[in-house]
Amino acid sequence: MMDEEAAHGTGANDTGVHLPDDTIAEILGRLSDTSVLRSGAVCKAWRRVTTDPHFLAARSRRNPASILLYTLRHPDAGRSLDLVLEALPVSCDEAGRRRLVQYPRSSAAKPSGCNFLASCDGVLLLSKKEGFYYYSPKRYLLCNPVTRQWAELPRLPNGYSSDNTEYAFYFHKPSGEFRLLCRHADRIWFIVSTGADDAKPRRVNLDAEAAALASSVPSLKDTVTTPVALHGNLHWPPQGGSMVAFNTESETFHRMPGPRTTPARNNKAKLFQLNGMLVAADFGEVTERKYVDLFFLKDYVAGMWERRHRVAVPWQPGRSWMTTAAAGDDEQNIVILGDGHALVVYDVRRKTVRAIDTSMDTNNVIVTRHVFKGSLVRHACFDARPCTGIPFTQSWS
Repeated sequence: MMDEEAAHGTGANDTGVHLPDDTIAEILGRLSDTSVLRSGAVCKAWRRVTTDPHFLAARSRRNPASILLYTLRHPDAGRSLDLVLEALPVSCDEAGRRRLVQYPRSSAAKPSGCNFLASCDGVLLLSKKEGFYYYSPKRYLLCNPVTRQWAELPRLPNGYSSDNTEYAFYFHKPSGEFRLLCRHADRIWFIVSTGADDAKPRRVNLDAEAAALASSVPSLKDTVTTPVALHGNLHWPPQGGSMVAFNTESETFHRMPGPRTTPARNNKAKLFQLNGMLVAADFGEVTERKYVDLFFLKDYVAGMWERRHRVAVPWQPGRSWMTTAAAGDDEQNIVILGDGHALVVYDVRRKTVRAIDTSMDTNNVIVTRHVFKGSLVRHACFDARPCTGIPFTQSWS
């Protein structure tokens, strides 16, 4: 590692060569996240670049998209169960596989464990019971596994904290807040945000039409694809030829056209985004066909979908839609489809399919429906509401 004088050419052998920040940023942008974090200690110039919000945001946008995997661990000879959350790049490059976090799983035997709920902009959302009963209060924890920061959403007051269901986790760019959309048992919708105080959560007021639409959306626990954020809206997977969206500015639900899947009643379509477009992966019936149709929403305003690709896949019967992945990577223009039995990587530009040899199902590894993209951005909430004293381990390398 060069010292600060050498980096700036201010030592005894000064050559007068000074690299502009843009050049340093271009060089550092080619390094891994871990190396970028460490390089800030080299000198002031590098630290200035590696802490610049614009550099961090640009770097995070270029990071490869990954699907999330669960690995099951028994730390105490089977008496309890830990989950190891890992990120596998959409390219299925094993060299890029990263462990994110390990935590005790919540179960009937251990209700005080944790549940992973969703991922957004490089931040993981987990819930943790504060007691041993079903109605015990819940805490919501945020984790950036790249920067190794932990934070907590504001604690919910009595009457909210135990009897609520989570529906969407998203980043609200105008306010710089992470937000969690929930519904109380009595059908009251509300939002918990990192920018709020510990007062009562903010209620979402819906008219009769929006409330009826909202009642049809699946929760984070039940959805086959977590809501996809695009153009200021959150989108749930299409069903019956249409899909429901939530506008994060007006905070109301509305209906949008869905793709014409075959058959129209098919609810086995997963949703993701690729190059700024919504894509629906129509898996169809497990036993009827061995291909996946990819529908692109080519005109967002007009709601016009187009089937652009039919991907041959070596499916095996008996898949669970909760453990089936569908995700895209903008940088490489590729899509990953499948589960622990069979995965394929489809090159959208070349229209080629690469089958992945996997033995995940025999090694206690479970493919999830979640997508992750690592981020070096340091959000203010991690300083405002840091979380300490939680028995988690993580290892981003």
